[in-house]
Amino acid sequence: MEKNAKMKENLDQYKNAYEDSFPYYWDETVLLDAYVRKLIEAMAGRRDVRALSLGIGRQIVSRALFENIDLREYHVIEGSPAIIEAYRTQASPPDFVRLHNAYFEDIEFDQTFDLIEMGFVLEHVDDPELILRRFRKFLSPDGLLFVSVPNARSLHRLLGQAAGLMPDIYALSQSDRELGHKRYFDTQSFTKLVEDCGYRVTARHGLMLKPLTTSQIHSLGMGSELDQALIEVGYGLPDISNGILIEARLK
Repeated sequence: MEKNAKMKENLDQYKNAYEDSFPYYWDETVLLDAYVRKLIEAMAGRRDVRALSLGIGRQIVSRALFENIDLREYHVIEGSPAIIEAYRTQASPPDFVRLHNAYFEDIEFDQTFDLIEMGFVLEHVDDPELILRRFRKFLSPDGLLFVSVPNARSLHRLLGQAAGLMPDIYALSQSDRELGHKRYFDTQSFTKLVEDCGYRVTARHGLMLKPLTTSQIHSLGMGSELDQALIEVGYGLPDISNGILIEARLK
């Protein structure tokens, strides 16, 4: 009963973390931009795709799917009614989008999907292993799992630790808690988790190389050119990038 109570937490409490006033809004934007580029690349040439997203978040992923992938169906699971209402108002999703106000731990489908994407989801849930194992049955035999998480061993965190500013790189900050984060992964622990849950990892990418703190990067005044460079360089450096992306299929 205690575990179920945690699962039923009020997810509306985190909605302000997705507004541009949040201190790490820029970080989230660049991470998601890097994520959707790889998502579009991986699904290039696929037709009549049945896609499933866990969470709405910032709407960057859903917009990329609408504009770049040939979708037959698109299902979105979101536990926050406030975020769903904002999505309906702001995005005016097409008719083939089906929104499910539900918890990942509870929802059931009577079909499988060609793409299941969990962009920056597993750091939020009580039991990441439960989620990964549970959604295996909803992935089609030739389907693709796309899953990403923040990286505890991001270069800026490692430098902060070496400078004595961050004793524990796996510790959650106040901003992490405001975002609803419950843990950090690194490439080794994240890869092991996905494989142990019955998936075969087919690719791994870094999402956004972040060498300095957010305020230090902004002080450089280099704008979008630097953002693009951080994305491109980060893809090849998953061990030290700000986020880790794994592409996987069923074993």
